[in-house]
Amino acid sequence: MPTPRLEPFRGFRSRLRNTLRGLVRAERRFWLLVALVGLISGMGAVVLLKVLRFTQHLFWGSEAEGFLSGVIASPSWRRFLVPVLGGALVSLVTLLIGQPLRGHGTAGIIESIWVKSGRLSLPRALLRGLVSIVAVALGAPLGREGALLQTGAASGSFLGHWLRLGPGQARLLVACGAAAGVASAYNVPIGAALFGLEVLLGSFALELFGPIVLACVVATLVSRILIADHPSYVIPHYVMHPRELLLAVLLGVLLGGASALYVRGINVLSDLLDRVPRKLTPFLPLGAMTLVGLAAVWLPHLLGNGYDAVNAALLGKLSLVLLVVLPLAKLLATSLCAGAGVPGGLFTPSLFYGALLGGAFGQVMQYVWPGGAPSGAYALLGMGAVLAGTTHAPVSAVLIIFELTGDYGLILPLMLGAFLATMISRRLEPESLYTSVLSRRNVRIPESVPHWLREEGTRAMLMPVRDRVPPSASFQEIVVLLLEQPSGADLYVTDEEGRYLGTITLDELKGHLPDYSLLGATIAADVMDRHLRPVTPDLSLSEVAARFATTPLERLPVVDTERRLLGTISKSDVLKQGRF
Repeated sequence: MPTPRLEPFRGFRSRLRNTLRGLVRAERRFWLLVALVGLISGMGAVVLLKVLRFTQHLFWGSEAEGFLSGVIASPSWRRFLVPVLGGALVSLVTLLIGQPLRGHGTAGIIESIWVKSGRLSLPRALLRGLVSIVAVALGAPLGREGALLQTGAASGSFLGHWLRLGPGQARLLVACGAAAGVASAYNVPIGAALFGLEVLLGSFALELFGPIVLACVVATLVSRILIADHPSYVIPHYVMHPRELLLAVLLGVLLGGASALYVRGINVLSDLLDRVPRKLTPFLPLGAMTLVGLAAVWLPHLLGNGYDAVNAALLGKLSLVLLVVLPLAKLLATSLCAGAGVPGGLFTPSLFYGALLGGAFGQVMQYVWPGGAPSGAYALLGMGAVLAGTTHAPVSAVLIIFELTGDYGLILPLMLGAFLATMISRRLEPESLYTSVLSRRNVRIPESVPHWLREEGTRAMLMPVRDRVPPSASFQEIVVLLLEQPSGADLYVTDEEGRYLGTITLDELKGHLPDYSLLGATIAADVMDRHLRPVTPDLSLSEVAARFATTPLERLPVVDTERRLLGTISKSDVLKQGRF
């Protein structure tokens, strides 16, 4: 029985939902929702980053982005015990909810968009985001963007299904929320918008560009007002020399192979940890973070998302030994924690991996061919190459790196290196960092852009009903209206509130006329087909095509969740789409 105290709240929620649904026309309402998702993503980013910095200051004594300095100043026992505490927290939450938090959120978001009609659990996303942010603050070698991206996507999913939008709009809201999460996390509205199009939706279609851009603009505006309004990495202006283009070719090829190694390393360790007995799975995060804490006694740069180490590489402040050792150690630590079930992003660790490898390449080139750009310039090129190589998304990678650093001087070698790294990485590892996770679970993403990204399926082909009759309509009225219908159209019976009751077809009508003396007493309720299943706007075109395969009718009625007749859909319109 519902609790009486909750009844006013439930009534308020229902009235609020109905108000939003009827506020403006459907098209304008969707744009309002896009802006709302951007606002929620931006505010969520502000809250989560505040939690991140508060936790870092509490356990490491660090201020703002000076996380590494606090870690280095900490005694060895703290470097070991604080990450262990983070692992214990994740293991405890895993035991309490009865399921692991493993995996990075981007793959789950892609699966939701392409396979699950944009469905994500908001409570799970909020819990996972909070645990992820705290774990990263305590030293988990993963990215903070995972929490922000997942929270934004789940808010879009919640609004889409709460307001009963069609599956296409719900999926697009999820992508808008995820892209807005990236934009607010790193102050990269252009790159985040392209990330949403290239990685999440797999299309640069113009009709998708507007909503993604609006969500990213709103989220970035919120983060700039409440967090900071400057590039994430403030670096010197690097000038491009002709030789940088030549070296960018070599760097792109090398880091294309390194990108494939990064993806393969994540997957190999995840596969190995998947074989651990189920009863031990909740304790894997504790074990993984214990090993990370042990390594951090000697390599404190491994802890956290690696912002400070990347910044040092961009400024040329790391030794060649660290530039070589840290990327491999980070890859191992990140793979171990991600596979063990510590929630977090893999985007930022890939920047760490690429920046330090690029910096190492730059220092080696200084010895082999002195006189060119400093190692920090190659660290920037390395970030872009590895980001493009791991995501298989060179366009968004170039724009994200440009916005992260605000440096346009190296844009040409950055573009060249990103393209080559993507090409080499794809040849060595066909799946990207995100789709490889889905492939291991036998979740297949279509190679071509699905039709739902361009129109709303059933809803887009909805045609209004010309005539409808009440169940009490006389036989003579029914015959007259049926004869006036265009070819292939039928007559629909509805009640006073417009709810669908049945269908009357001319062919079926003949079977109800055994006794001509009864025609005067025959009404619509006597001759309508009550067994025909109407379709709903949220069905995909393939599902509608399957319905048509079971009936000879040329049109099917379309109803909402309360069985109100919305219109009809034509078999010929469905078949014109060509692919299902």
